Amino acid sequence: MKKIILLCSVWLSVNTYAQTKTYTLANAHSHNDYERKMPFYQAAALQFGYIEADIHLKDGQLYVAHDNKDIRFNRTFTSLYLEPVIRQFALNDGKAYADNTPLRLLVDIKTAGIPTLQALQTLLAPYRQYFDPSVNPHAVQIILSGNLPPVSAWSDFDKMFFFDGRPDSTYPAAVKQRVALVSNDFHLYSKWNGKGTFLPAELEKVKEVIAKVHQQGFPFRFWGAPSARTCYYKLMDLGVDVIGTDYPEDLADVLKNTAATTTGNLPTHAVYTPTFASDATRVKSKNVILFIGDGTGLAEMFAGYTANKGALNLFQMRQLGLSKTASTDNYHTDSAAGATALSGGTKTNNREIGMDNTYHAIPVIPEILAAKGIASGVIVTEEITGATPAAFYGHTADRDNTQTLHQQLIASKLQLAVGGGKEDMARDIKGDLRQTLAQSGIRFYDDLNAWDAATQGRTLVILSDKTVTSMRDGRGAYLKEALKKALQQLNASGKGFFLMVEGSRIDHGGHHNDLDYLVREMLDFDDTIGEALRFADKDKQTTIIVTADHETGGLALMDGNIANGTLRGHFATNDHTGIPVMVFAYGPNSQEFQGVYENNEIFKKILRAMNLKR
Repeated sequence: MKKIILLCSVWLSVNTYAQTKTYTLANAHSHNDYERKMPFYQAAALQFGYIEADIHLKDGQLYVAHDNKDIRFNRTFTSLYLEPVIRQFALNDGKAYADNTPLRLLVDIKTAGIPTLQALQTLLAPYRQYFDPSVNPHAVQIILSGNLPPVSAWSDFDKMFFFDGRPDSTYPAAVKQRVALVSNDFHLYSKWNGKGTFLPAELEKVKEVIAKVHQQGFPFRFWGAPSARTCYYKLMDLGVDVIGTDYPEDLADVLKNTAATTTGNLPTHAVYTPTFASDATRVKSKNVILFIGDGTGLAEMFAGYTANKGALNLFQMRQLGLSKTASTDNYHTDSAAGATALSGGTKTNNREIGMDNTYHAIPVIPEILAAKGIASGVIVTEEITGATPAAFYGHTADRDNTQTLHQQLIASKLQLAVGGGKEDMARDIKGDLRQTLAQSGIRFYDDLNAWDAATQGRTLVILSDKTVTSMRDGRGAYLKEALKKALQQLNASGKGFFLMVEGSRIDHGGHHNDLDYLVREMLDFDDTIGEALRFADKDKQTTIIVTADHETGGLALMDGNIANGTLRGHFATNDHTGIPVMVFAYGPNSQEFQGVYENNEIFKKILRAMNLKR
């Protein structure tokens, strides 16, 4: 029982500490820094808080090397660390770092402790202003490790020196304040190689030593822990204060971006359970709803699944396919070429909208369906001239031709368009916007609540950018409410409809390498999919397809907890990737979307499901 209580208290202590701790580059330790291509400077350029130098006393000189055999005449402590520190202060107005990030030199004594330390003290005495906190509050702290003199002798040495303690040692009050850090060999507690996770028994040992040191009031460090991203994250979760690495750039990336690559405790939504009554039937698809998650790969989807605590409307769908997204001129498509493949069934060059790769306009779904008396619409969570919605009404060689796209939208075959960009439209359309659209037979709304979906006719619902913003900035249930109204308006004719719904800003999260932003958008997208599934079950003639134009960010899910909805990711790029994307389908003819195929095949499958030809 006592052991159980101890383990529980250790767990609570470690996790409470970790949850309240904020990690920055001040927590980063450049292990064996002298082995870098540019000792000191590589870590200092990243603003590491701890830089390690192993010193050897030989012939009255202090050399920096891992072992005696590695000593070289030109690799002295003076040249590799003392002179760079002085230069750092000159560059930063008397500070190690311009932003006041503290710097510590972790000096590991490899030769006999007392003579080596005496030599170091003699060397640094003339440079006290750089290393003595009683002289300069911005001084670099010297923390001594390795072959230390006995604790009883610490007081004999200059007060500019601090010491690296050990967990099982006790320190009298006279020297306790000079213990700047407590460290120990990672391998005394675990043989973990940094891949996967700890063995449970080893994890308890690690937690115990961390808790013990924290209870003594000291920051803690492991030496010898794996230099791997998974390990960095785990040590941070456990509350280890100083994270060491042999790869400074990797650790810097983790520490600088942890806030953007970690998320949890997001609002969840209930998931609808489909009846599957019409799923994979052979009846004609009267209506088709195409959901496009911009930049949404499988990792983005599973991130949403994790954040929603193990449930997605999307994952209720049983018919699965895989879409290859390359454009004709690039391994990874942009949204213009990707959406054109979906809207017009033709692969094209990046940046082109509604054109083939010879720059000739091609018919897109709304134009094909309009000739059959079937209405089409688009709903997006960005500007209505974004590349994806534009591919369903526009034809231009350059996706940035917004003035042309606004004119083409007005003249298009779309019955309904809902999105943002009112300010851009007002700029591009001369004169009174509402009057100009009315002259073209278009009802215009700039307020979602004012939109009367019971009235037929061409409709533009173009809202302010402040309304069609990100979920993080308060967009709320806009997408779901817009879908409800769109279904009401488009379904009223009884002739069938096509509707494209884009989760536009999932892509933004990928470009910004911001996992929390991305997941919030993914959850909103999925909640809207649930509303479409309800409609499809009631209608029984509606096919739903969910796919993406491409993947953005190369997202890898590093860790997570489905039970509490937390996760951590890592992005490989801030651009699109060539990773194929998933296709989910539900309703009549959904089985046609199984398999692996080029993205332009989705267009053809949609027309076949509706018993139509191009």
